[in-house]
Amino acid sequence: MDWSQLTGALIGLVGVPLGVILGELLRRRQRAEQFAAAIFGKRLEAYDSLINILFESHRIANEVIDNTKLSAAERHELISAAIMPIAEHTTRNVLYIDEELGAHCTALFMGVEDLRDLPESERQARLAQFQRDWREARRMILEDSGVIKVNRLFRDINRPTISSPVIERIRELRREQDNEI
Repeated sequence: MDWSQLTGALIGLVGVPLGVILGELLRRRQRAEQFAAAIFGKRLEAYDSLINILFESHRIANEVIDNTKLSAAERHELISAAIMPIAEHTTRNVLYIDEELGAHCTALFMGVEDLRDLPESERQARLAQFQRDWREARRMILEDSGVIKVNRLFRDINRPTISSPVIERIRELRREQDNEI
């Protein structure tokens, strides 16, 4: 047996298992890609519902913060009613909503009912922290849901010129907020 025959046999011996392994890896990747679209759709639905629940809860929290006529018990009842749908939704959609983000969203409104009872300086500091946490929750939802990447992709494809005095002012305020954090 000469070297050329031995080399051919070795290539065959290595090539067949390597081909099988590569085929299996490609098959698994294709299968994962098939599931990814379905999972992305369900995640987007779960996050869309979550953001809607959060906006309603934020409306309730603002009512609790601004309405001086509410008693402590009424404030507590309203905030509890705002928190419960968030907790239920994040628990029900644990397959699609990040667990830590769900916990952040659930805890977001906790303690808002007590703001009225705090001294003014502490009240303002806690209110500012609540507003920062609210903005951060929205940012994390947009990021974890994949919406930010999809929007960037659309902007890269379309290259729209989105600008106006109002938009420029919004961008300026965002930069200021980012510098504060």
